[in-house]
Amino acid sequence: MKRKIFREDIIKAGKDLMFLNGYHATGIKEITEMVNIPKGSFYNHFRNKEEFGLEVLKYYCDNGIAYLKNVLLDTSRTPMTRLDAFYSGIIAYQKDIAKCKLGCIMGNFSQELGDTNERFREALDLEFNDYEAVFVECIRQAQETGEVSANLDPNLVGSFLINSWHGAIVRMKSTGTTKPLEDFKTFIFQQLKN
Repeated sequence: MKRKIFREDIIKAGKDLMFLNGYHATGIKEITEMVNIPKGSFYNHFRNKEEFGLEVLKYYCDNGIAYLKNVLLDTSRTPMTRLDAFYSGIIAYQKDIAKCKLGCIMGNFSQELGDTNERFREALDLEFNDYEAVFVECIRQAQETGEVSANLDPNLVGSFLINSWHGAIVRMKSTGTTKPLEDFKTFIFQQLKN
């Protein structure tokens, strides 16, 4: 008996393929082959590849923001300990599991689609803003505990953390090492610690 394929199964398969190959290099055929369904079944769930790609982005970001909040807003640890745990975890993942090849779907899609597809640009901007808000809140909490100087604008710091981290991810992919991520983390902690 054939297993029933659900919409989320198709999205997960697409996420894995698009993470590895990019949006443009991933075809509907590869996605349907990965979940072993006919092409027509794909179109029962999604009108077109663009709609599907936006669903992949939403799925990735919903999971990512849940993880981010779980780590950065965990009040059982100090804010800077949380920030350290977040960056250390991502660096370990990139080094040991992703082998410095995957980066971040938000960054990958931004580079591939951000300047050519308005729907993706708008969706990416909203997702980045949501992520940034979590960093801002963590920095505010670090200021309240005295771990980070109250003279810093937490909104600016949150924006800088998101923007610089994604630059370091791009550099990681081009060097094939986590050194850009490690350098980022070292610099940030040197600058933020009160």
